[in-house]
Amino acid sequence: MVIVKFVGFDYMSNGLVAEIKRNITALLETPEGTCPGDRAYGIRQDFVGMPIGVARNLAALAVIEKLEIYEPRAELRDVTIEASVQDGHIKNIYLIGPNTEYEAESEEREDAEDTGEE
Repeated sequence: MVIVKFVGFDYMSNGLVAEIKRNITALLETPEGTCPGDRAYGIRQDFVGMPIGVARNLAALAVIEKLEIYEPRAELRDVTIEASVQDGHIKNIYLIGPNTEYEAESEEREDAEDTGEE
């Protein structure tokens, strides 16, 4: 199970934030290789069955890699794994925030366009 929590976004631009949330939720809930139009889309599942510490790190790396490609406006802040001993289920909880470097680069590009520079 995947749980995505969003923090630090500018909620004044609700439409943009909603778009980012939809994109990230779809990305994280899709296993890699299952999207016919783009087999690289989604998160690889090679961490399933690994020890929790290893699984957490592999999941984090997979999410960081895919966010850079498919949703560079956001970045992974933290991964928490909750395991239930009773039923054997594991929940991956991803804390996602805005990518401040991407925002700064966007502002620089906009400023350069406004002044006619490249």
